[in-house]
Amino acid sequence: MYHHLQKEGTFNSKKYGRVVIDPERFEKQMLYLKAAGYHTITLEQLRDFVLYNSPLPPKPIVITFDDGYLSNYIYAYPILKKLGMKAEINVIVSYIPDEVNHQKPGVYIPCFTWKQAKEMSDSGIIEIESHTYDLHKYMSNGFRKIPMVMGPVIINGHLETMAQYKKRLYTDFLRSREIIKEKIGKAPICLAYPFGAGNKISDAIAKKVGFEMAFGIQQGVNYYGDNIMKLKRITVTDTDTGQDIVNKINRLSRETEFLLPPLLCSQFP
Repeated sequence: MYHHLQKEGTFNSKKYGRVVIDPERFEKQMLYLKAAGYHTITLEQLRDFVLYNSPLPPKPIVITFDDGYLSNYIYAYPILKKLGMKAEINVIVSYIPDEVNHQKPGVYIPCFTWKQAKEMSDSGIIEIESHTYDLHKYMSNGFRKIPMVMGPVIINGHLETMAQYKKRLYTDFLRSREIIKEKIGKAPICLAYPFGAGNKISDAIAKKVGFEMAFGIQQGVNYYGDNIMKLKRITVTDTDTGQDIVNKINRLSRETEFLLPPLLCSQFP
């Protein structure tokens, strides 16, 4: 699980929870994984494996990015293209600027444009998926602040009813999916929950609007028969080497009771 790429020494790693990765380190990680025999697969391949046990290449991995930062386009995209590897990016749709609408106020790390997103998608290297339209934030439910996907929150001074909460999720999920389809020419099949805050209600609504799978942020590998709406991922940190990533895969694989080929899903929550 990746987010933003930025050259080491130009940011405070503690501020961002150690998930900002130096582009050179990212390239070395990809080179190591490729040399170690790992194969990047598409979300369709992942879906078909989890649901139907469809065959996969040896050591299959999914490289994922959350949010949609410009650094993904500047650094990750050309590196992956050069190495013949694939990835997917879950974008916060309301954050993505175009030639008319500039960067949304309050978004402090620049995001790539829809033109750049389409270029990446058309290349076959990058899949553009959803991280909701505009639910990547915490709000109060009257007792504490919770991720907006998790449950009813106070909006305009009033706590949502359960019906209003469900309608908000439906409207947001559908809007994110329709805009991506309009801009990219391909409807997304995957929803990455902000902060990993999915639940049974959000899963049902996500499926209703057309999403076929969902990522959380629980650490782990994925197996045939797992819950397709609760797919695990492995967080890559700013100090990880390629060997560290492989060690994480192996450690998390041993923690499961199944003996099936593991999958790595790499992707700020």
